[in-house]
Amino acid sequence: MSDIRIFKRKIYDRMLQWKQERDGKTALLVKGARRVGKSTIVEEFARQE
Repeated sequence: MSDIRIFKRKIYDRMLQWKQERDGKTALLVKGARRVGKSTIVEEFARQE
């Protein structure tokens, strides 16, 4: 379970960095394998930020 949290934390931190650096001027593309939680983490980011 902690491995999942580490992964989510890394991608979440990268999205925060994108938000601060780009200031909404570029789109964010999240790529990865199927069924690994891409949509879930992006939706969580949208709710929190």
